[in-house]
Amino acid sequence: MINNDEIIRNDVRKVQLEILKKIDNVCKKNDLRYYLAFGTCIGALRHKGFIPWDDDIDILMPYADAKKLIGLQSDFGDKYFVQSRETDRDYRSIAMRIRDEDTTCIEADEVDLKTHKGIYVDVYPYYECSNNRIIRLIDILRSNLLKVLVNNRPPVNHGGVTAKMSKIVLGFYSEKKRLAKIEKLEKRLASVKGDEILDYYGQDITMFTAISYPKEWFGEPKLLEFEGMYFNGATEPEKYMSKRYGDYMRLPPREQQVVHHTYIKINPYKSYKEY
Repeated sequence: MINNDEIIRNDVRKVQLEILKKIDNVCKKNDLRYYLAFGTCIGALRHKGFIPWDDDIDILMPYADAKKLIGLQSDFGDKYFVQSRETDRDYRSIAMRIRDEDTTCIEADEVDLKTHKGIYVDVYPYYECSNNRIIRLIDILRSNLLKVLVNNRPPVNHGGVTAKMSKIVLGFYSEKKRLAKIEKLEKRLASVKGDEILDYYGQDITMFTAISYPKEWFGEPKLLEFEGMYFNGATEPEKYMSKRYGDYMRLPPREQQVVHHTYIKINPYKSYKEY
């Protein structure tokens, strides 16, 4: 018997899938590249759709294309909102989200922020990285500083030490200096040229290391089946997943088959504006 939680989860996935379809349409119309990423790519390769216990969709985009996407709100219409720090004043991430304005998705780390809070698809910009290991390390450190400055407050779920360090760092910046430094760091990271690419966000990166991938793995997209439709995957999706996860076709232990988001409220039937 299907319980109410399963019905809601399936309907949340339907909303996310519609957002992905809209992103695909807008990207095709404007000649922008995107690729299914992380668990979404695993789901496409291993399950031909969502990982059974997963609850989100992630895509990667070249930094330049992601920035162009921010300016295409008119192509998304009123139903979908292109969320970035440029378009949503209190939004605090270097990643972007495309949100369905007719739904609700409030997570623990954003409950007090005055932002758009519909169900979303994550859009992660990726960058080229230097072939020089020392310069690459410096850029990784720069990216961590960028995230602290964009977040503009100690992180909620990254431990006390990280929170204290972030608070100290932010103490050195006035609002004017913070915004100027963000712009300078973004320009620096976007200007780097090299033979590999990386994503400066999420589990691909630590304080001093980052997983990088050959640039040719993210060239001409390879169509991957996902929930009965086809969307853009990496040129070499199997190599991408193997480097990121190892034996990605093997199911993880049952205790790891869990949702990783901390939702305060999620409702695929009602807009967050009504709460």
